[in-house]
Amino acid sequence: MAHLPSWQSRSVIQRLAGVDLRSLAAFRMGLGFILLWDLATSLASAGAFYAEAGVMPSAVWARLRESAWIVSLHGLSGSSPWVVTLIIVQMIAAACLLAGWRTQAATLVSWVLLCSLQSRNPVVLHGGDIVLRTTLFWSVFLPLGARWSVDEARGRVSVFTAGGRVFSLASLALLFQTAMIYWFTAALKWGNEWTRDGTAVYYALSVDQFARLPGLWLLQFPGVCRTLTFGVWWLEVLGPFAAFVPWRTHWWRMAVVAAFWGLHLGFALCLRLGPFPWLMMVAWLPFVPSEFWNFVAKPPRERVSGPHDGARDGWMLHGAVHAFVLFCLAYVVLWNLRTTDREKWERWLPMWANSFGHLLRIDQNWALFAPRPLTEDGWLVLEAGLRDGSTVDLIRDGRPLSFDKPARISAEYPDCKWQKLEMNLYLAQYAAVRAPFGAWHATRWNAVHSPGLQVESWTLIYMRELTLPHGFAVTPQRVELWRSGQEAGR
Repeated sequence: MAHLPSWQSRSVIQRLAGVDLRSLAAFRMGLGFILLWDLATSLASAGAFYAEAGVMPSAVWARLRESAWIVSLHGLSGSSPWVVTLIIVQMIAAACLLAGWRTQAATLVSWVLLCSLQSRNPVVLHGGDIVLRTTLFWSVFLPLGARWSVDEARGRVSVFTAGGRVFSLASLALLFQTAMIYWFTAALKWGNEWTRDGTAVYYALSVDQFARLPGLWLLQFPGVCRTLTFGVWWLEVLGPFAAFVPWRTHWWRMAVVAAFWGLHLGFALCLRLGPFPWLMMVAWLPFVPSEFWNFVAKPPRERVSGPHDGARDGWMLHGAVHAFVLFCLAYVVLWNLRTTDREKWERWLPMWANSFGHLLRIDQNWALFAPRPLTEDGWLVLEAGLRDGSTVDLIRDGRPLSFDKPARISAEYPDCKWQKLEMNLYLAQYAAVRAPFGAWHATRWNAVHSPGLQVESWTLIYMRELTLPHGFAVTPQRVELWRSGQEAGR
């Protein structure tokens, strides 16, 4: 059999691992928008989430922090002004990233401060937060501002402009990171609900803390839910592989991008998942092939390189940078493999090596609705006894106390971070957050009410509800999580 000519093999590799600069520009703008959305959410509750007087005081943070290598600039001071200032700096950097002004500096600042912010309060994090910080990490090594940017308009030409594509280990890492999210979440979905019974979508849509009205409507069709279960799992397994087919790659990639965009639009329609579905749609933009952009618009005219062109991102071509990116990519692959079988893969990536991943915040786990969706959920009630003898629910702004199930639980959360916080409070691993959560609400209430309406005592209650197969119902169970005055050791 004749060997493939070296030029042809290089062409295949470049086609599979390279990224069109216009796709990278669209990715940059999507990333900037999602960052601004996420930071606006954090800014709205900066005092509650990140200050000493909030739900995560430094003593509790020290107990919950997974590693001493997970550091946070936001934790250097417990004051709200310090945290607010840093978040505003982050928002400025995100706006610069969106516009493509001083893009590399904006990307680096955005990544560093995002890791710091996420590290300060792990209880409000969801899967999208991991996607956001890991994609930003690989973006540091890519010319995000080479197209459709202020940098380009001002003549700061990239060394990657010629040919209109970037082909490097960093471009491969960015593409592979997106693929790994699906491969490993599928590998972790070993529960019968995904692989045999086909009931996973039914259970996922039954989680009232997530479910939107279209999702609740879809529950009426168990056959459709079963088909969707197997369809989602097989798409997660095979879809990313299809994106790396070396034959007619551009057609395969357009089909794969369309399929995953459809998947995440369905998620956004049926489940309240914050920015996660939209972020995953952004993550697929680097896969959009050159042929798509050439079809919708004329290819841009290539600039003639001047004597100083490329000085701003030429460092990306340095051998030491490639070596570092290759090491990080191998590290991340081993980290993900270890999540599937710790005993088998720990010899390749021992636990003492976690410090590197924690320091760069490339640690990750894609157990999304895995190994099976939740089969129990519920809602919180913060029962407060006031000085005048009345009782109110502090979570619901002092409404009369009621343990009846809300009409739609997912609609009650102010945003996705409060949603995640309140969901996590039921878990034993976050029991230390229950006391400051209740105290924060009581303090907030007392600050705006008269002496006769001050909170004298409070009890945090979780109304636990099991999800049973179709046609069965169960009465919610009242679980007391914490009571004011309770000792922290209990």
